Amino acid sequence: MEGAQKMKKVLIAEDNTDLLDSMMLLLSDYFEVAGAADGQEAIDKMEQYKPDLVVSDIMMPRKNGYEVLEAVRESAELKNIPVILLTALGQDENLIQGYDLGADDYLVKPIRTQVLVSRINNLLRKQEYLDKIYSIDLELKTAIPVKDPVLAMMDSLIIKKYRFKNFSIPDLATDMNMTYPRLEALVKEKAGMTPVKYINEIKLVRAKELLENTDMPIKDIAFHLGFKSLSYFGKCYKAKYGVTPSVKQAS
Repeated sequence: MEGAQKMKKVLIAEDNTDLLDSMMLLLSDYFEVAGAADGQEAIDKMEQYKPDLVVSDIMMPRKNGYEVLEAVRESAELKNIPVILLTALGQDENLIQGYDLGADDYLVKPIRTQVLVSRINNLLRKQEYLDKIYSIDLELKTAIPVKDPVLAMMDSLIIKKYRFKNFSIPDLATDMNMTYPRLEALVKEKAGMTPVKYINEIKLVRAKELLENTDMPIKDIAFHLGFKSLSYFGKCYKAKYGVTPSVKQAS
């Protein structure tokens, strides 16, 4: 139907053909679904099918679910899509290995269809939020009128590699091929503030853009931008903009 929202693509990897056929049939009411009878077939299909999410059993011939997950994370185009792994009851060691490799969720067999649909929808919704946060179509308007190359490189690493969180200033310095003291001195010289303060400014600018241009909940914006708590985010936001995040700023 013209104007209807395009269905999200889900790729299912499962070597039990009866279960695969059943899952594909049940999920086809909600998503565009493709199936793979083993891990290698799933890997072969991924680049062409370009799924929005992958559901994979762990124990499969040729390539197992961990290898499917690794193939997703190593793909330049698909590395950020959600992956749900399917495991048998009592195989807790699988959870640890899968999470270490970047799995987004686990489901224990036998699987209830509505639980799977809810998990998929939840992960797809979170991915849409992340895409909005990490996209660079909204220009970062910092206090620096003309972006210095050092600061531009720092911005790019923070957004594209570290995705706003789980990094330290020494990590940034290493990636920029300089020492921590040198990076700190350059940022103070070019931006007039410490690296920590500058990074916080980037996060707050992005938060303001998202609050003004999207319908993302405040708590999701704060969490995905790496703020440790909603109250801390609110305090930082008000200190910079004079209002709480619940008050959308005029452009």
